[in-house]
Amino acid sequence: MTVTVAPVWRPFDDEPLFVPELLLGPAAIPSDLTHRIVGYLTAVAQTRTAPLHTCTAFNALHFGFDVETHGYRAEVLTPDLFVPVAVQPQARRVLPVGTFVHLDRGGRRSLLAEVVARYGADPEVDVDGWTPAELSGAPAGVEQSDGTRTGIERVILDVQAFGALNAADYSELSRLRRQVLDNRGHLTGPVQYLAGTDDRDDVALYAAYLLGPARPLLLGGPLAELLSDPGDEQVLAAALYQAFDTIGQLLDGAAGLRRWNGYAVCGDRFTRRSHEGWLGLPAAEIDDVVATVRRNALNPRYTGVWPLLSSRIPAGGTPDPLGLTGAAEIVVYTNLVASDLAGTAVDGLLPERVHLRVDDVWQAGGVWRTQREPVSALVVAADPRIPLGLGHSPAVDTIETVAPAIEPAGPDTLGDSDGSAEPQPDPVEPDAPVDDDNPGEKQHGPAGPGIDEVLPGPTPADTSTADEGETDLVAVADSLVVFTVALRESHWEAGELALPPAATGVLSTGPLIMQLHHDGDTLDDSEQVQQINRSGTTLTGVSWPWSFYAGIKITVAAARNATRISVTTTLLNQPLPYGDQYRWDADTAILAASIGAEPPAADAAAVPPSPEPLPPGVSERQRGVPQLQPLIISALHRHGEQGAFGARRLTGPQLLAALFGPDLVAPPLMWQVVYTCDRLVDAGTLTKEPGEPAEDGKPGRLEAFVWWPDGTARRNGHRPQTRAEILAGQVREHWVPAFKRRLQPGHQASNTARREYAAWVLKVHGPGADTRLPSGYTWVRGQLRGSGESAALLHLAVPQQPRH
Repeated sequence: MTVTVAPVWRPFDDEPLFVPELLLGPAAIPSDLTHRIVGYLTAVAQTRTAPLHTCTAFNALHFGFDVETHGYRAEVLTPDLFVPVAVQPQARRVLPVGTFVHLDRGGRRSLLAEVVARYGADPEVDVDGWTPAELSGAPAGVEQSDGTRTGIERVILDVQAFGALNAADYSELSRLRRQVLDNRGHLTGPVQYLAGTDDRDDVALYAAYLLGPARPLLLGGPLAELLSDPGDEQVLAAALYQAFDTIGQLLDGAAGLRRWNGYAVCGDRFTRRSHEGWLGLPAAEIDDVVATVRRNALNPRYTGVWPLLSSRIPAGGTPDPLGLTGAAEIVVYTNLVASDLAGTAVDGLLPERVHLRVDDVWQAGGVWRTQREPVSALVVAADPRIPLGLGHSPAVDTIETVAPAIEPAGPDTLGDSDGSAEPQPDPVEPDAPVDDDNPGEKQHGPAGPGIDEVLPGPTPADTSTADEGETDLVAVADSLVVFTVALRESHWEAGELALPPAATGVLSTGPLIMQLHHDGDTLDDSEQVQQINRSGTTLTGVSWPWSFYAGIKITVAAARNATRISVTTTLLNQPLPYGDQYRWDADTAILAASIGAEPPAADAAAVPPSPEPLPPGVSERQRGVPQLQPLIISALHRHGEQGAFGARRLTGPQLLAALFGPDLVAPPLMWQVVYTCDRLVDAGTLTKEPGEPAEDGKPGRLEAFVWWPDGTARRNGHRPQTRAEILAGQVREHWVPAFKRRLQPGHQASNTARREYAAWVLKVHGPGADTRLPSGYTWVRGQLRGSGESAALLHLAVPQQPRH
C-alpha cells in the first residue's frame, strides 16, 4: 500500500490551518486534520534552528511561519506592534517565549526577531554549575522595596525568524552584539517581574501579553475570526488558552518530536546529534556535562546545565555552537540526555546508588539534583522529569518523618507565660495523598502542622509603658507573632513603630518590607509598600499616611525568617465621637489626650469577645489565626489574580508569599493561613475553589480562596465557568477565517478585495488603522468549510495592468 504524504501547509497560499477545532480540544479534531497540523509543526521544527516551544508553535499556526521561505512575513504582521528592544540601563519587562521584537540602536536599522527560549541566569550559580540549594525552584528574582522583583535572565532570540539575513543585517547584528546583546547574541541582563505573576510560565505570560499590549496583533489573526464575539474578553481569553492547551497536547503526541519543558525537537535530529554533536561541540562533551550533573555528594547536590556548557566554549569564539539560537537547542538536548539517563534508574537509583532528578527546569537552563541513598520513597516515586523544587523547599526531604510533639511555651519561648501547651498532633499518615506541586502539603497534609502550632484565642500580653506605645500581643506562635499597637503621636511623627519583646525575637535585623493596608482607604503605592529598618525594639523609616492620627490601632503580622511584615488598620461602622475623620479603631484615651478632648469613661462591664464557634468536625487546631483575617483579605484585594465580577483569588502558598514575602518556606505557617481562610469561608466572607489532583505526570491545581467585592458578584461568579462552558456557542464551527492570500505574479488585488479588507480592518482595529492591503496580497473573505466560496478569489484578483 502506498502512503501518501500530505503537502506541508503554506500560509498565504492555502486556507488557514488555525481551525475552529483547536478551540474545542484535541478530541474534536478529525484524524486527517490532526495529521496535517502535526505534520506542519514537525516540518517547522525541522526547518528552524531553535526548538519549537508551545508559544512559537502557536505563532507558526496563527501568524503563518512559511517552511519554504524559513520565516514569517513581516509585511503582513505590522512590525510596529512588536516590542522594541534597545539599549536600556534599567531592568526591562519580561519577554516571554513567542514575543516578536524589533532590535534597534536608537533609530538606526532595525532587526526583527522572535523570542524562542528564556532561562534564569542568576549570578549565584557557579561557573562549574554548582547551584545554591535555596535557588533551585525559587521564585524568579529578588524582591525590591516597591514589591516587584528583579532578576537576571538569558533571552534567546531568533533573528532569522523573518527570513535569512543579508549583508547589511549581519553588520547590524554585529553592532547590536556590542551594544544590546551579549557576545553570544543573547539578550542577557536584569528583568523586572510584575507582582502576582508566575514569571516562569511562558505560556501564561505570553497569553497575558497577547490579551494585553499585543491585543491588536492577536485580533489581526484568525483566532478572532473563529469567534462569534471576539470583543468579549472572557471568551477571547478562554479561546486563546484552549488553543495553547490543544497545541501543547498535539506536540506531546507527535511521533517525530521529543518534548522537554514545553520545547520540542525533532527525534531524528536528536539521534543525529547524539552521534555527531555540533561544530565546535562534540557529542562527547555533552556526555561529559551529563556526567558532571550526575555527580553525588554526602548531601544533595544541585547543578545547573548552562554554566557547564558555556565553560566548554569561549563566548564569541568561532565556531560558537552556543551562539544565537544554537544555545536553545543544545540546552534542550542536554536536558533530554539527562532525562533519558534518569529514566534508566532501577527503583529510582542509578548504578552508583544515586537518585537523579530535575529540580528546576528554568534556572540556569535546568538544575539537576543528585542525592545518595537513602532517598525518601515519595521523592523516588515522583517522575524524575517533573521538577519538585526540593532545593528551595527543603521540607520535602522530610515528608516521611513524624512531626515532633509541641513543646510547652515556657519563659524562654514565645507563648503564654502559664506554660500551657496544645495536645500532641496526630502523626502524618504515610499513605496520605501527595500533591507534587505543593511540598508543604506533602509534609503535613490536611491534618495540619505538628510544629510551630499557633496557640488558640487571644493572648493579652506585653502591655508596654506609655512611652513605648500601647501594645497588645494577641497571637503568638514559635514562627508567628500578631500584635495590635496604638500609635502615639511621637511615633507617628517620627515614622517609628514600637515592637513588643516577642516580636523582636521573630523579626530579622536587616531591612524589611512593610505592606500597609489602610482599611477602606486608598493609599499611594509608596505608602502601600515601604522599605523600613529595625533599630533594637523599634522599626524606623515608616511613612505613616496623613489620615493616621494619635491612638490609631494597627495590627501587625510578622513571621520568623520573613522579609515582609503585613500591617492593617480597622475601619469602624461609625466614626468615633470626636469627628468624622476619626473613622478607624483607636485607643480613645490616647486620641482624646492628643486633641484636648475629655477622655472616655472606662467601661467596667466590657467583656472580651468569645471566640467564634467552630463548625462541626473542625478541631481547635484548625481555627487558624483570627487576627490574620483582615490581613488576608487585604492581601487578596491587593495581590489576588483578577477574575470575573471583580473577584480576586490566591492559593494558600500565594497568600503566604503575599503576607510574608516569596522567599519564606514555612509549611506549618502556610497551613495556619489556609485554616484562617477556611474560617472566612465558613463565615461567608470568602469562597473556595476546589483543587485538582496531579494526574498522568501533570501537576495538580491547588485550591484557591476567592474574595468578592459584594454579594451580587459572589452570587454571579461563585462557580467558575469551564472553558467549554465559556466557549459554548461562541466558536464558529467549520469556519474558514478570512485571510490574506499571496497573489500570482502579474496579478493585483481587485477593488472589491481592497474594500472588503478595509472594512475588516476598521471592524477589528477601529478608526485610524491602516486599511491598505500589503503589496502582493489579496483578501479572501471568511466562509464555511467546503462551501466552494474560495472561487470568489477569482473576483478578488485581477491581472495587473501594464504601465505605459
